[in-house]
Amino acid sequence: MRLLVLSTGLAAAAAVSLRADLAALALLAAWGASVLAAGRRAGEGPWIRGALALALAWRAPGGPAAALVAALLLEIAAARLTAFTAARAGTALPRPDLHSLILAGGAGANLVAAASFAAMILWPDRLAPIASALAGLTAMGAIARASLAVAVMRGVRDEA
Repeated sequence: MRLLVLSTGLAAAAAVSLRADLAALALLAAWGASVLAAGRRAGEGPWIRGALALALAWRAPGGPAAALVAALLLEIAAARLTAFTAARAGTALPRPDLHSLILAGGAGANLVAAASFAAMILWPDRLAPIASALAGLTAMGAIARASLAVAVMRGVRDEA
């Protein structure tokens, strides 16, 4: 199942960059369906969303695409920082709550990304606000994860 999620996501990114809109929409729908079918194990992290953001930057270079790429790099750094601090502290992090839009990691974030990229293809005149909104949500999630890492480290120090 993980290979299906990965392959459809990367194929969608390739179709977005090649401006094959119908194929991209079909692959984004297949990616979303495979993420739903895989459930919690579909947490590929931000890598496929990063491939989609780079494809968007290739297709429509400019500020919104650059902001989305930067937000995804921030999310990757925050995820690594959070995992590092949890491992260093020897504690388990709480699982992200899928009811939260900001900490909707894994399947939730991938589904929002698939819907956003489909909307950007369907309404190219709305690309900038949609990409900016997705970048903002991604950056807020990354900042929330970084603050969670800080809270874990402070909690461990307070217990010592």
